[in-house]
Amino acid sequence: MFPFSKNKRSVPGLTGIELREDGVSIVSVVREPGRVPQVTACEFVEWNGADEQAKTLAHAAAERGLKRRRCATVLDANEYSLLLTEAPDVPADELRSAVRWRIKDLIDFHVDDATIDVFDVTTANAPGKTRSMYVVAARNAAIQRRVDLCDEAGVGLDIIDIPEMAQRNIAAVLPEDVRGVVMLTISDTRGLITITRQGEIFLSRRLEIGLGTLRAADDLLPYFDQIALEVQRSLDYFDSHFRQAHVDQIVLSPSAGNISGLVEYLNQNLNIKASVLNFADVLQFDPAVADTLADKGLVALGAALRQEEKAL
Repeated sequence: MFPFSKNKRSVPGLTGIELREDGVSIVSVVREPGRVPQVTACEFVEWNGADEQAKTLAHAAAERGLKRRRCATVLDANEYSLLLTEAPDVPADELRSAVRWRIKDLIDFHVDDATIDVFDVTTANAPGKTRSMYVVAARNAAIQRRVDLCDEAGVGLDIIDIPEMAQRNIAAVLPEDVRGVVMLTISDTRGLITITRQGEIFLSRRLEIGLGTLRAADDLLPYFDQIALEVQRSLDYFDSHFRQAHVDQIVLSPSAGNISGLVEYLNQNLNIKASVLNFADVLQFDPAVADTLADKGLVALGAALRQEEKAL
């Protein structure tokens, strides 16, 4: 979303970096025409609290030569707002200014303290619909903290992205994405639903349900009901707002797929086929890193799978 450097790096590919509460995930991906993406590195380095972030990241950067790599990191969910809005009818060079004015009352911090980016949403198949776009409004302080942290650690930071786009990048390599796919990921503290088609994100919805909550629950059924309801709401909105062909497949991240009974519940209660993401079907990687990739590396993988997009 937010590009920072156009300096050429000596190591090919893109490295995704996720700063988690318990450590840093680092995933490197190389893409070659006509071949599936290759994961060339994947690891998780633990730390004990935010005080160790800079030191741990600097050590990881030095060991892995991250100054020579193109790197992308991902903001936390509380560091930005993602809004779907009508696109202003203005020239391209005035777009961000017009959007800034339009969203000033829709975010919970002052718009002057926001870094703004936008991406388009296809509405060609929606007769009578106005052009829509997503607006990402990130807190300047959060952006600057991330830039400073990476700079001090010796990370060659090129891009700051958001989890929704990282998830879109993963969905884009799935064969189901050609016709359209719902993707559901569940992390330790929250979940995320996206609907994509042919590499384009149409809709995202956050879930306030995480693995910690599910693992502690005596009865999973109320949570399954809530997850299914949010998936159905997302599908209903997609069908009514975008007038695209109906999406009939949902792919769960490995962590979500490991929740006992969830895949079966979704298959029984939604008019949609549910399956679990199998990395071996869409990526080339060392089997030794499979568990790390599934448990800790999903967001970093999504950041590393990013491809350049057309300018608006």
